[in-house]
Amino acid sequence: MPHMTAFARNQWYVAAYSHEVGRELLGRTILGEPLVFYRTQDDGTAVALADRCVHRRFPLSESRLDGDRIVCGYHGFTYDTTGSCVYVPGQKRIPRTARVADPDPDERVLLDDG
Repeated sequence: MPHMTAFARNQWYVAAYSHEVGRELLGRTILGEPLVFYRTQDDGTAVALADRCVHRRFPLSESRLDGDRIVCGYHGFTYDTTGSCVYVPGQKRIPRTARVADPDPDERVLLDDG
């Protein structure tokens, strides 16, 4: 029988406890995929994005928040909560492909009888 080591994709996995995700950028690796998590300023909605800038793959978790946008710490590429690049220093036009993946975080809570 072959040895199975891969985890199934498109399943629920715990990325963080709810209290761990706040206004500080939190980097985690899930199934070999680096992700960055944070919450929006106004309503605290959880945001999850691929943890790498499209320009030089710099970890966005090592960058900074400006409002609800992540500003890459390497060259200043700026991403909104959907992963779309909204600002590129020195350029008026942003390439259509300049976006990072957004795995659509969903907060789930399990309540038991205890």
